[in-house]
Formats: sequence, C-alpha cells, structure tokens
Amino acid sequence: MAPQSPSIQSFFQPETSTAQPAVTNRDENGNEFNTTKLKAFLYSTPNAWKPRIQYNDIQIAKIVPGPRCVHLVARVVNLYDQPSSTSKLPHPAKRCLNVLVREDSGMIKVKLWYLKVDYQLRLGQLVSIWTTLISSADTSKIVSITIHNAACTIDIFPERDSSCYFMVQADHGDGTLAKTPLACSRDKQLPSLMTLMSFVDGGHDTTPTAKVLLCVKSIGGRKKFTTKKGEVVDVVNVMIFDDTCDATLALYGRLAKSAADWKASDTILLLSNPGFRSDKKPTLSINSNTYVDVDPSMGEAEWLRTFAQRLTTREVVNVPFPEGGMQEPSSAYIVRENPSGQEHPPSNSKIAQVGTFTDETGAISSGKLIFSADAWEQLLGRSAEELAKCDGQLLKYLENRILFLRLTLLFGWSDKVGRLCVCGVQTH
Repeated sequence: MAPQSPSIQSFFQPETSTAQPAVTNRDENGNEFNTTKLKAFLYSTPNAWKPRIQYNDIQIAKIVPGPRCVHLVARVVNLYDQPSSTSKLPHPAKRCLNVLVREDSGMIKVKLWYLKVDYQLRLGQLVSIWTTLISSADTSKIVSITIHNAACTIDIFPERDSSCYFMVQADHGDGTLAKTPLACSRDKQLPSLMTLMSFVDGGHDTTPTAKVLLCVKSIGGRKKFTTKKGEVVDVVNVMIFDDTCDATLALYGRLAKSAADWKASDTILLLSNPGFRSDKKPTLSINSNTYVDVDPSMGEAEWLRTFAQRLTTREVVNVPFPEGGMQEPSSAYIVRENPSGQEHPPSNSKIAQVGTFTDETGAISSGKLIFSADAWEQLLGRSAEELAKCDGQLLKYLENRILFLRLTLLFGWSDKVGRLCVCGVQTH
C-alpha cells in the first residue's frame, strides 16, 4: 500500500486557547445573555481613545484649510449650542456644540457634533483636539473682527469618525499653559483694555473690540429662564467688579456651569467684546462673538487679584511694621494735615493724623503709609512714650510745625501688608 501524503495540518502544532469560554445564562424571563459580552459592556472605557495614525502638533495661527492630520492643545473661551432647526446636521448627529478655543498664537472655532455623548465643557478648560480635516469657514457670516483665524473651522464627529477626537485634560505644571491673552506683552498695555466704568459709560458702543478685566465678587444660585423661543435654560448671575465699579455677568445655558469652578475675590475674567445692557444695574453677557479668558497670565490680573483680596482683609487696629528690605529714599512734602487734638501715643492706626504727602510727581494719602517707631520719633522729635505725656498745647504746636514741612522719606513696599512702609524720616 502506497504511503499517504502528509496533510498540511501535520506541519503545524495545535494551539490551545487560553480564553475562557463564553458563559450563556438565562434571566428570569428565559432570555439568553452572554456574561462575557455583558462585562465588556458594563466595564468598558469609552474615553480610552488612542490615535491610530500619526498626528502633527500644530499652532492655531499656522492652520490652513485642507486634509491633514493635526493635533492641538487650547483652552475653551466660549461655547454655545447650534440651533437644532438647522438642515446641516449630519446623520445621525443629534446636536452640534460650537466651541471657541484659544492658545497663545490664535483662536479657532470647533464644531463638535454629538449623538449620545453630552460634553460637559466649561470656560477655561484645557482641551486636546485631533482631526484629519480643516474646513473653510463661511466668512460672510462673521461679524466680529476679534476672531483670529476665522477663515478656518474644525468640524468633527468623534462618535462616528474614529480618526478624530475631543478630550478635556487636566492642567499640568504651573497651570499657565495657553493662558497668555492674545496680543499681550510686558512692554505695552493690552489693546482696547479699559476699566469697567469706561465700558459702562460708553466704551461698549465706541470700541468694537473692548476688553474689560474683572474679578468675581459673588456667585448667585442657578435659576431657570425661558428664552424668546420658549426654551427653558439655566441662568447664573455673577457679581463682578474692578477698582472703578461693579456689575453683573449673566451666564445662560451651558455657560452657567462654568461658574461652579470660580472663587470670589480670586478668579479673574478677561472679557473681550462682551454684550451689555443697562437696566437697574449694568449687566454684561457672553454672546457668540465674545471670548473669555479665565485667570489670564498677565500683570494686570495679578494686581486686580491682590486688590480684591485686600478688600476682604479685615482692618487691623494696629498694623505691625514689617521688617524687610527697603527701596531708595524719596523726597516729599506734607501739604495738609488733619488736626485731631487726640492725646494718644502715635501708632500705625493713627497715621491719618499726618495728612497728605506730595512731591513734583504726585500725592499719596497718609492712610496708605505705615511708619516705624524710629520714623515716628524722627518726624515728631520725641518717642511715643514722651508724646503720651504731652498736653494739648504741645500737640497743637507739633501739628503746626509739620505742616508744609519739607521731608525726605526712606520707604519700601511690603507684600505682606500691601502698603508703603516708611522706615526713616529726615527733616530739612
């Protein structure tokens, strides 16, 4: 009998499967279900998206329309829902969320289509975007000249196209990534930046690119509001202020959730081209042409935060003189003194007895100054203990003596108390 030819299976070792067989069970109604597939569904991680192709990191200012695989990191500066009545909804998209994102080089609008995923976005969040196509925007509908790179938009539908993705990521490092305002530099002031008082008094009409830097004063509760179209949306009124006046910032719809992360007397908002109406109290709003920088990285924002926190600090009866390095001496004149006739030893709480200091460049109220014990003695010619023993006639003499007296003050700024501190006085 002729030998049989070996089969192809004889050249391969049989493989033993290590996977556990799927267990099929029945529920109380007799319906079968697979426990393996059930666990995969219950414990799936839909956010664990990994790019399958190479994406190039790009800045917004260098984006041009066309097919290309790019990745960018930016911050949310505005967001609003696109009206559901539009006929351009791609099947089977449910809604479209317009997200305006910004980084240090520019700003661009992202049209984020969704079906089941409800994106809980907030102003100031850091986001990463992957896309394979940059679309051309309809520039005829753009009415704001504040939108940088308005000729391009990013149009993505992550639930349908696995090559694009939109992800909110946590801040890392010092948290200043993409927080420098556009056109901001240390050498000059931010263009079109004005005080809240100037904006309310007419700056909102005369300056189309008006910017106001504000601090959060208080945050109201969330309420329901019915729009002109009959839709019921959330609204949160945020009290805002600067060193000139205060107003109300109304947050509607999706923007209302952003206030949950803000802190009174700490959060700084840079509003560019905000909406304005004046009822009983000035009210600002965020429209489609507004963008908001939360806690921008700029010197004016740090100054306003320090100013706001100083207002919440309770006045100390006797502010202690801080020890530390002092700056160069500066000459000044006492031009006015508030007569009080009080027979108390001089303390830092009685600094208002001195009056106003002035020189060739300006003036400063004495209430802003803190004198050391040596400075008091050099100014009045006697110590606090000696002054406490003086009668009213001698105090009146000292009052007349220091009026219009030429002085040289040695002073320095203290970050601890936020005031100028005088450590030495020389009379002429």
